[in-house]
Amino acid sequence: MISSIVYDIAGIGIGPFNLGLAALLEPIKGLRSIFFEKKETFDWHPGLMIDGATLQVPFYADLVTLADPTSKFSFFAFLKSKNRLIRFSISDNNFISRKLFNEYCNWVVAQLGNLYFDYQVSSIHFNTKMKCYEIRVSNLKKYQIVYARQLVIGVGSNPYVPSFAEKVKGENVFHSSSYLYHKKNILNKDSVVLVGSGQSAAEIFFDLLQYLPSDSLKKVSWLTRSKRFFPMDYSKLSLEMTSPDYIDYFYHLPEHRKRKALKNQDMLYKGINIALINRIYDKLYELSDEIGEVPVRLMANMELQNITQATDQYTLEFYQAEQQKYYQHTSATVILSTGYQRASCNFLEPVKERIQWTKEEDFDINFNYSIDVGSREIFVQNAELYTHGFNAPDLGMGPHRNAIIINTILGYEYYSTEKSVAFQDFGV
Repeated sequence: MISSIVYDIAGIGIGPFNLGLAALLEPIKGLRSIFFEKKETFDWHPGLMIDGATLQVPFYADLVTLADPTSKFSFFAFLKSKNRLIRFSISDNNFISRKLFNEYCNWVVAQLGNLYFDYQVSSIHFNTKMKCYEIRVSNLKKYQIVYARQLVIGVGSNPYVPSFAEKVKGENVFHSSSYLYHKKNILNKDSVVLVGSGQSAAEIFFDLLQYLPSDSLKKVSWLTRSKRFFPMDYSKLSLEMTSPDYIDYFYHLPEHRKRKALKNQDMLYKGINIALINRIYDKLYELSDEIGEVPVRLMANMELQNITQATDQYTLEFYQAEQQKYYQHTSATVILSTGYQRASCNFLEPVKERIQWTKEEDFDINFNYSIDVGSREIFVQNAELYTHGFNAPDLGMGPHRNAIIINTILGYEYYSTEKSVAFQDFGV
């Protein structure tokens, strides 16, 4: 039951980052917190729970370990509770499946009593008399007010679909995030084209290859505007850039330099696991041995510019950047792996004057992940790509960010944060 007390912290959204925050807050006595999520349950990317799909970070980059390796909410503690720790150690696999990570997160959810699912936050106001925030939440159309001194916004992101594709979006044209919901329909069509790159696109393409050849699905195509189907850079000196040292360096760069740096860092966070690239190639080679010409098409440097529908087929118009030529591709189904955009935070509108904004009317985020003018009341999760760098969506950096947020709220260092991690110097 929601208490009428004034909470110290209210979290809006319960994804992995705010779930990790809730877990790290649990042992801190006297600090009262509450978290709200509009979805009915915790379910992490359910439309992409493809068999064999793995995380791109090691298992120890869980919700808590990199901030508190002794936490009872660690992935190791989860395995031990399930009598699976020794078996996992024998498997010798650093990269766990998405399904296992989701199971682990739900295990953490079950142990925390301050998480409220199926609660929609509609607006937040500041009570000047009580000097705290009033959070209006609803559950089953019943509204109530919750009070909190600090807010942590972790609402995640929404699938992005180009505006020209909105008019044809539906059962046969959809975002990759809902792939599994449409899979049965895809396999009953004669062709499918996947647009976009990155890990999710590669996982979907590999999954579809398992159904070739079939009586219905005759052709699978994969086109991307990226210059090539490139792997994630997982070399050790590059991994040093997923560290507090690099965040500190990046944060203090001039604004225009940050934007330029990010444009050259796709391989650090947008690439494909190299093991999956190799599995895709090996599957294609295997199919060529079995059936000769493989009914697939892979093309890079292809920018999608429009989609039109004619009866039961869709025509996709591309522009090949290097050749400067236009190309048309037809398919019965279209999967758009076109990324995500940050979910709107309209509920913050009543407290807009308490928030720092950039010239582009985006959050102006402080080094400690706060966005309020006082630098210690409103914090954000995974919204700092253009201020703190490409690490923002990295699951492994979640515990570090949460440690800083907690320490800021407490006013002292409860969780120690590592410094001087990298062997290299990022600046002079």
